[in-house]
Amino acid sequence: MINRWLGMVFVVLIFAVALAACGRSGHEGTTQEVTQGFRSLPPPAYGGWESHSSWEPPVFIPQGVLPNFRGFVGMSDSFVVDYDFGVSDFPAVHITTQHYAINRDDRIPGTISITNVDEEFALEQTPMRIRGRGNSSWNYMAKKPFRIRFDSPVALLDAGHAARDWTFIANHSDKAMMRNYSAYFMASLMDGMPYAPFARFVDVYFNGEYQGVYMLCVQLNEIADGRINLTYNEDPALSEFLIELNRRVHYDPANIEGVHFLRMHGHGRYYYIRWPTPQVPYDNALSPAHVNYLRDYLDLVDDLITRRDPRVFNYICKDSFVDFYLVQEIFKNYDISSLSVWMQLSGQGQDRRLQKGPVWDFDIAAGNCYYQDRNNHRGGYGPTGIWAGYMNRWFRYLLQMPEFRMAVALRMEWVNENALPQTIARIEYMATTYQQSFERNFLRWPIMGVYIWPNPQVVVEIDTFMGQVEYLVDFLTTRAAWLSNYF
Repeated sequence: MINRWLGMVFVVLIFAVALAACGRSGHEGTTQEVTQGFRSLPPPAYGGWESHSSWEPPVFIPQGVLPNFRGFVGMSDSFVVDYDFGVSDFPAVHITTQHYAINRDDRIPGTISITNVDEEFALEQTPMRIRGRGNSSWNYMAKKPFRIRFDSPVALLDAGHAARDWTFIANHSDKAMMRNYSAYFMASLMDGMPYAPFARFVDVYFNGEYQGVYMLCVQLNEIADGRINLTYNEDPALSEFLIELNRRVHYDPANIEGVHFLRMHGHGRYYYIRWPTPQVPYDNALSPAHVNYLRDYLDLVDDLITRRDPRVFNYICKDSFVDFYLVQEIFKNYDISSLSVWMQLSGQGQDRRLQKGPVWDFDIAAGNCYYQDRNNHRGGYGPTGIWAGYMNRWFRYLLQMPEFRMAVALRMEWVNENALPQTIARIEYMATTYQQSFERNFLRWPIMGVYIWPNPQVVVEIDTFMGQVEYLVDFLTTRAAWLSNYF
């Protein structure tokens, strides 16, 4: 009996030593000039980085924190684990709350600090509220996305504008971590759309524990100068609108048809009215008259498009539709049929048009969605086959119109000479310059070689970050060549 107990104690001791050892792998980061800006290649995004070459941000490891690969961590009084993930070149975002778990429904008070940046971009214990965000990324992913809200607008990093709401995208199923980033970058090079989302990579620490690399973005439906800039008017024919094609909007019982969203009964599409927003009483906000006007406008556009009537170009901005289409098609974005398809109705008089954009949500694009293979006649998740031009109702009909198809073909020539090589260069620059910082994320989340929904098998089998980047670059290069031959 004594020998049996001694054996059990020995096993426990061995297990404890192994557990502690697992957390000590890591690598030292290097300081580099940070260049994540979008309008030129490469612009200085955070100022004089070299002045920080001798300073390293602290990696806070609180007492009593267990490593947890199932999302934001919980507390334990029994263990102290000293994880050394090395030092990163990205800005460090420190979120501190009194409640150690977040959810998607409640905004939890806390503070945010930003370190590892030039002094003008630093932030120190600024009050904010945090909650989870996302649908599939929240429900199916261990690394959780979230959003924060300030009481009044705050400028973060080099965004050039202040906002109350900011989002932190996890990019968990995208093991190259740059599908969203590179799609937004390509969109920023194409002047047909009035706005491309701001995006910067940051390291997130939640109550002291490193949570990995996130992508900081502004919340799209916050209207202001420097972002989506629209004007409200009590007269619906003069007011401007932000809407999103979103088949999930009616899943939330709080969303009311005819108030928060429109269901276009002729073709079953759901449009989420993102701005203006409904308030009671209808004072300087969305009214029933606004909703009815918007429904009539969308019905008219749909009727003209499906009849392939060239008068539709009096109601839509052709340039924005062409650029939006090409970004979606080049990345072969799975969601183009019914999710994250944002539009703006803006302008006055003869200049009033429905515009496509901004682009959003590309994590299950560019060969990263196994169930695209249900449409093998569209090339599956591979780099061939027309996808956006078939899966999206409006683009399917627009491509049958010679004027639109010719505009796409001409724009594709420009993309191959300009936007594509710059996007590929940006991906390769970010991957090589910040390789250690990105790989640090996969020490926290060891998912290389592991299936993460909805990775195809070919993505699962690539077990290095640089291999994932190479797969993304090869996909975009091959796809652009195929599309050029097609058009």
